[in-house]
Amino acid sequence: MRRIVVGFLLLTISACVAVPQGPQVAGGTRITQLGISFAVPEGRSWTVLVQSTYQVMLGARGNSPNETLITAIGTYNVPAFDVPEGFLNFVKSGRANEPKTGTFEVIRNDEQWYAERSETCVKHESAAKDFAAKRGGAFTMIEYYGMNCIHPGNPSVGIFVEFSRKGPSGVEFPQFRAMGERLLKSVEFTSYK
Repeated sequence: MRRIVVGFLLLTISACVAVPQGPQVAGGTRITQLGISFAVPEGRSWTVLVQSTYQVMLGARGNSPNETLITAIGTYNVPAFDVPEGFLNFVKSGRANEPKTGTFEVIRNDEQWYAERSETCVKHESAAKDFAAKRGGAFTMIEYYGMNCIHPGNPSVGIFVEFSRKGPSGVEFPQFRAMGERLLKSVEFTSYK
C-alpha cells in the first residue's frame, strides 16, 4: 500500500503544479472504473490527468490563481486482517511511512473509521505546508480529504479515494471539506466480473 499511496502523493504533487489540457469532464458526472464508480465534484470542469484500469486522476482549477484541485481514485492489494482494527493500523502505518524529505510540514492529520459507510473504510483528513512549491510565499498549503476501503466484493482489494487542494498560503477554500465529503459519499462499489 505504501508504494500506491506514495505514487498517488507524487502524482498529486506534480499534478497540482498546473492542470494540463486533456479530456474534459463536467462536475457531477459519474465515472465508472473497474470495481468502483463515483461522481466528480460539482461546480467546475475537470481535466482527466490519468485514467487506466486501476486508477483515475482528475484536476481542476481552484477559486483563486495558482490553486488546483485533484480527485484521485486507485486500487491496490491489501493483506488479510484477523480483526478490523488491522486495516485501520495498515492505513495509518502506510500514511505515516511517507518519505521524510523535509519538504512537508504536517499541520494536522486525522485517520479514523468512516462510520457513515457500511463497508470497511478509514477516512483521513490532513493538511501540510509544502516548502517545495512556493506560490507567492514561503510555502504552499496542501489539503487532503479521502478514504481507504476494503472492496466489499473482494477483501484482497483496497480502494483509495481522495480529494486534494493545493494553493497559496493564506488563501481559503471554504467548500473543500463539503466537496470532499460529497465525493466519498458518491462512491459505489461494483463487481469485478
